[in-house]
Amino acid sequence: MGQCFSFFIQVLGAYAQAQEDTQQQQQQQPNQQQQQQPHYGAAESGGGGKLSPIYPSLPPNAEKHKVRNVYDGDTLTLVDERRVRFLGIDTPEIKEKQPFAQEAKAYTKERCDKNDIWISFEPNGDKKDHYGRLLAFVWVREGSGYLCVNEGIVAAGLASAYIPNQHSKLHNWDKLIQLQSDARKHQRGMWKTFQDDTVYKTANGSAFHKKSCQHLQNIRNLTELKRSQAMERGLHACRTCLAD
Repeated sequence: MGQCFSFFIQVLGAYAQAQEDTQQQQQQQPNQQQQQQPHYGAAESGGGGKLSPIYPSLPPNAEKHKVRNVYDGDTLTLVDERRVRFLGIDTPEIKEKQPFAQEAKAYTKERCDKNDIWISFEPNGDKKDHYGRLLAFVWVREGSGYLCVNEGIVAAGLASAYIPNQHSKLHNWDKLIQLQSDARKHQRGMWKTFQDDTVYKTANGSAFHKKSCQHLQNIRNLTELKRSQAMERGLHACRTCLAD
């Protein structure tokens, strides 16, 4: 009888230990799954709770290339002669000698020119524009992680969030807008001289204009809004009436 009771106690103990091990595994599993989820597109924060353009790893299917030269803040050329247009952003124009165009170019050149980079594409998005340029996110090493240059230059106040097709939305669009708002709030880069004046847009246009713009002369239904509102919608300044 004593041996049977002792065996019964051992069985109960083994069962209890098995239950405890199962509970520990279930508690650890969500954490492991969370760590294994791809970071791509996540609105990650850096130190102090600040939104950060730096990620712990590259996105899936990122391609490694070498840069031949940087044309401006949002365009570069690879050694294989293909041009890359940075997705989701618009920087001041070098040709039009817009303010902060040289600073934007310097930002990208410092990180990319003659260096190895990685490019990734928008899931289910176009890989080329009508000029034949690759539409991509550009990544470089930054410390122990990887900087998304598209996001980094917006955070520095040297680019604005921009999408040419207002009917499509990038996976990280909300983050780009948050980075842009933060740069404007802290008056970084081109936001130091920003004036939130009234501008106008057409129903389906991707640009905002002055009311006197020649492109608006024969258009009746215009939307009036603040420049900051237009930029947070991803509209860019008209190359004609707002070139300077």
